[in-house]
Amino acid sequence: MKNFDSEDIGNAAPIDRWVTAMEQAFVDTTIGVVEVPQRVHIDRGPNTHLLMPCFGSTYFSTKLVSVFPKNLQHKEPMIYGSVLLNDGETGKPLAVMDGSKLTAMRTAAVGAVGIQYLAPEDASSLGVIGLGIQGFHQALFACEQRSIDTLRILDRSVEIMDRFTDRFTAFYPDVKVISCKTAEELCIDSEIIITATGSHQAVVPAHDEWWKGKTIIGIGSYKPEMREFPDALFADLKQVFVDTPVALEESGDLIDPLRKGLIREAQVIPLSDLIMDKVKLNGETRFFKSVGMAAFDLYGAKLVYESLS
Repeated sequence: MKNFDSEDIGNAAPIDRWVTAMEQAFVDTTIGVVEVPQRVHIDRGPNTHLLMPCFGSTYFSTKLVSVFPKNLQHKEPMIYGSVLLNDGETGKPLAVMDGSKLTAMRTAAVGAVGIQYLAPEDASSLGVIGLGIQGFHQALFACEQRSIDTLRILDRSVEIMDRFTDRFTAFYPDVKVISCKTAEELCIDSEIIITATGSHQAVVPAHDEWWKGKTIIGIGSYKPEMREFPDALFADLKQVFVDTPVALEESGDLIDPLRKGLIREAQVIPLSDLIMDKVKLNGETRFFKSVGMAAFDLYGAKLVYESLS
């Protein structure tokens, strides 16, 4: 059995192949090529433990994940985990992979698929709130989808923003990085906004309708008590795209607006419907909420294994 660490996974394939793999995962899950059993979700205080199995046509995978939000205060990753890839015919274990890096890469690729299908082709400014491992990878992948010339960033720590800037400019030296003092500044001046936080309350403003004409990608809010967006935003949306219907049960950014009648369940649409041209975009504001699903892990693990074997 092979063991792929963070560096292996990061170098396994270029960004465009990760995005293509996640796009295929969306489609194959919808048409039934992939079976995604209900994941086991265990909360202990602020921390979360996940067991995520998935069965495909040639492989199956299992991901074990721990999410400890307070790790960020100690300059440690919020997410730790492992992904086991097995042969679909024999059950033979083929590889074990660093789950944190695989999750970061596949989630960034999922966000990039959202940008690919939702953001205007000429969008050139990006804003990222929350600069942990997810925020960093989201920024890297987003800049491959559109010709971004300006990146605005926001985090609670100036030190984190400085460190993020140093790392990011090593990949994209021609992109101007601006550290913002407020979320209002970031949102008003960015055409694409990505949130990747563990917040329990809105991290973007609720006033002035700054979201008009913007593309918004929500990566945080993976528990019912978590929120990244204000009620006012949802009251103004015509469509809410999600990566999986499970999001309706897991994310506070969907549970609360539905309960309050700000959006209707009929407005919540799988992104795969847009990918497969079953629906058309409606409304000037584009919103995509991701909570993740095991099919993304399977297709990410498959990409790494086949690229490095």
